[in-house]
Amino acid sequence: MPDEPTGAPFEIVAAAHDATQVLTVRGELDLDTIPELSAVAFPAADTARGGLVVDLTDVSFLSSSAITVLVRVCDRLPDASRMALVAVDGVVVRPVQLSGIDRVMATFTTLPDAVAHVRSAALDTEVDR
Repeated sequence: MPDEPTGAPFEIVAAAHDATQVLTVRGELDLDTIPELSAVAFPAADTARGGLVVDLTDVSFLSSSAITVLVRVCDRLPDASRMALVAVDGVVVRPVQLSGIDRVMATFTTLPDAVAHVRSAALDTEVDR
């Protein structure tokens, strides 16, 4: 069955693209990997003045618990910052759509599009100042 976990190794890498924080996640996002996701994503969100992008391109399983963490991460963003997801595989896109978080954070098929989206919010805020 394609929706079952595959046992792929988990990895999360944080990088800054100017003021935008980008988290690249690989492997399964399930109960076992939630603590590691939280340990990296919450601090990244706290400092993401230029927005936060979570790249789920190489995620092979996305649990409801992981979706809950992503929503909590989004709630921690500084005022006027946006969060976006990068997702292309049905094992990620389907739970994102079914949970409705795609109405809270935009989902893109490419990292550059997601980064541009979150940066546009930061630029709009700077213009308003």
